Amino acid sequence: MKKELFNGKRLKIARVYRGKSVDILAKETNINKKDILAFEDNKYKPTLENALKLSNILYFPREYFYKNETTKVVVEDVHFNPNSTIPRMEEISYREKLIMIRKLFLFFEEYIGFPELDLPDNLNKNDSMEIISKKIREHWNLWDEEKPTPLDLGDIMTAKGVIISYMNVNRKGASPFTQRQSVDLDKKYVVCLGEDRNIAPLRNHDLACELGYIVSDMLNLSLKKFDCDEFASEFLLPKQAFLNSLEDTNELEFYIKLKAKWAVPVSLLIYRAYSLGVISYKKYNYLLDEWQKRGWDKNEPLDDKFKLHDSSLLKMAYEALIENNIVSNATLIDKLYDRGIILYPEDLEILMDLKPDTLKLKNNKNNVKKVDFKRKKA
Repeated sequence: MKKELFNGKRLKIARVYRGKSVDILAKETNINKKDILAFEDNKYKPTLENALKLSNILYFPREYFYKNETTKVVVEDVHFNPNSTIPRMEEISYREKLIMIRKLFLFFEEYIGFPELDLPDNLNKNDSMEIISKKIREHWNLWDEEKPTPLDLGDIMTAKGVIISYMNVNRKGASPFTQRQSVDLDKKYVVCLGEDRNIAPLRNHDLACELGYIVSDMLNLSLKKFDCDEFASEFLLPKQAFLNSLEDTNELEFYIKLKAKWAVPVSLLIYRAYSLGVISYKKYNYLLDEWQKRGWDKNEPLDDKFKLHDSSLLKMAYEALIENNIVSNATLIDKLYDRGIILYPEDLEILMDLKPDTLKLKNNKNNVKKVDFKRKKA
């Protein structure tokens, strides 16, 4: 049997996945920076000792570095929140995490059919933002112009074929971001939510902005010409229905009542009132100043009334396979191993939006989750 060689490309993937620069990894492993770069370029192979150091520091099973990629996921474009404050290396690490999420979807697609991307085919780049938003709402049968429907946009977009990850909803400072990926010309959009704490108004706004990016990308419109925040306000607050719900727009307390109806942040409601000419620019700034003075930029009223449960497709797919005895935790990890997805259970739990210890294997001492990746195929 041919001996498997160390795969330097996978070393780079693992390093980026953990958000580490070459300098940091060199310092943590006490391996020369030039050697690490040579390993990644497959110019020469690390010793067993160095391979173990790299495996331990990066917290990837050693066997991961001795496999070739079996599935090529091409990242064609990426959209990051322009207001994101996360470190650059962490931002880059999301690239590899979302690629791994797509690989997990490909695995589960062998057992479960997932929705295809479903956006109207009559969208036109020359349409106004309002017309584009209206076409999508009508295509998705969300509401009419007279009767608003409070949204759980995560469920809706999932049903319409957008892949959504919930791994960062409680991660302080995390911002939403989206990748356009292709596998053998099969294009998908993968959205990773930011820190929204499972609060519907925050999630609806974030997802509507990411939906705006998806629409602009499909129409080949530059984001300099297509404002995702403007799209979010048009999409979540359709003009006539929103105008019909307005009363005293000069008082901040009134926007709390509007929030109860529309399930979007107060700040977005104020912006929409201004963009439609209902309030002046002076009043708009005054209301936002008051909003900030009250600390609503961090926690708005009614947020605790809009708590959501994650609706992750990966989690539902996992639960379906377990409940129907198609796989156990152990056989699931084995099957993923056979497809080159070689991760510790903790990482799989994060990517699949599972609770900690969901994939915990029985008979492990000291609660350490270990997988025997050395078993040989028959």
